[in-house]
Amino acid sequence: MFVKKGEYYTNKDEKFLNESDLVIFWNEKPKKLIKNYAVLGGSDEYSKVDIPRADKELALLLARLAYVFEIYDDELKDTEEFEDFVDILKGVSVKTQIKKHLTTLEEISGVLYLIDTSDKVSIILGDIDEEETEAVISFVKMLGDKVGIFSKNDISGYSLEFYE
Repeated sequence: MFVKKGEYYTNKDEKFLNESDLVIFWNEKPKKLIKNYAVLGGSDEYSKVDIPRADKELALLLARLAYVFEIYDDELKDTEEFEDFVDILKGVSVKTQIKKHLTTLEEISGVLYLIDTSDKVSIILGDIDEEETEAVISFVKMLGDKVGIFSKNDISGYSLEFYE
């Protein structure tokens, strides 16, 4: 469940955000210089990784490759819910989505590497639609407790689960 804490709706708290090793701005411009961050859906000169377009398909592409590279919470492995989500991910064309998002496999892998090597990751959502929100939440669900979502938009109607 996402609740309003400070200026964000989140599944964590502001302390988690401030202690994060990596902050990902999803269709949101960085407002202050943070040590390690990535921009998905734009670019920034100080960002570790920039991917020009962020949408539902990018979230599913990241989830697909996280599955391939085994970057997911081991406790999910044998659950029916996760297996159903993986079936959806198998329909994501890696090559097509990389071209669509004007990026490279190296850039996508770079985002996943940064996530995998971080203890705490915060994703700050900009203005995105319902399907994109659900796809990002599903991706975060794969990664487990080390990832928090922060949104200024009301996402209190969502819970941390796999969406279809």
